[in-house]
Amino acid sequence: MCHRQTGRMRGTVRRLGQIVVMVAALAACGSTAFAQGSPPAGLSEGDAAVGRSADGPLRAAIRREGMRLAQSSAQVPQQRESWIVRHPVIVGTLIGTGAGAGLSQIEAIGGVNHDRRVALIGAGVGAWGGLVAAAVHKAHSKQRVGVGMKIGILAGAVGLIVVPVLACYGAGGCGGTS
Repeated sequence: MCHRQTGRMRGTVRRLGQIVVMVAALAACGSTAFAQGSPPAGLSEGDAAVGRSADGPLRAAIRREGMRLAQSSAQVPQQRESWIVRHPVIVGTLIGTGAGAGLSQIEAIGGVNHDRRVALIGAGVGAWGGLVAAAVHKAHSKQRVGVGMKIGILAGAVGLIVVPVLACYGAGGCGGTS
């Protein structure tokens, strides 16, 4: 019983010692913070925010971020776009899948067995159409169209040409004699 109390006492003393060391370190090395400060004489607020290199990189970064947030909060918030505009590739995929599923029921396109793989082709074409629509929307709203989006559009266009040709030759020819 006495050994347990001694163990508890050591833990308590150790924690108390840690707290004392932490408070002493904060008192010795810590600095006070003010919500608003006045710039030094001869400097404007913008010069004071950038010119305080003695504060260190962390404080300078915090100050820059605070200034950026203060300027952005003054701007008028834009109205949020609809879900269809925010997700054009998903919408295109859904529309293409539905159109492909409908076309698979036609015997001239889906065959006698109504091949459901036509829906997958429709999904791919619809996703590509959604990607093109997203690029057009970005271009109209003066945003930069990324390299990945351009590569996707190019790959889709090549796929629209190559896949039907390969399917035609795989089926036994494209109208010519084989």
